[in-house]
Amino acid sequence: MIYKRTLLVALLTITGLVVETSILGEATLGGTKPQLLLLMTVALAMGEGPALGAGFGFTAGLATDLLTGLPAGLTAITYTIVGYAVGRTRAQVQTPTAWLPAAMEFAATLGGVLLYGGISLLVGQEATGGSALVVHALLAACYSALLTPFLYPLVRGL
Repeated sequence: MIYKRTLLVALLTITGLVVETSILGEATLGGTKPQLLLLMTVALAMGEGPALGAGFGFTAGLATDLLTGLPAGLTAITYTIVGYAVGRTRAQVQTPTAWLPAAMEFAATLGGVLLYGGISLLVGQEATGGSALVVHALLAACYSALLTPFLYPLVRGL
């Protein structure tokens, strides 16, 4: 069983990286690119719990950092925290509704982008701050919420 999950995490990470950097890298909404790996992290955390959500978040975040040339660990720590928080939050929801995945995706992406910006500023990276960061976070959250009905069932079906 553990090998199946490890293979699933590796397959999802590689597929998500390829699609996010090659195909969705050009699909911008107001200058904001979709956060496909964050969407996958949230989908797995909602279905499998905080442990797999945090594990996949770390793997996907570190792979993103290494592939895109970002400082190693910034995206990894952000996705790990988001995956764990979503998994814990989902465990507290007694009766899920149809709009829960989109709402969780919106909130998680908003929080994730703001957290990434805050950590970047904290460690001295040049990052967008202030109102531009909030606008970027809101656009990314809307983008993720719009993609959720299409990608959430695919990720959960694996």
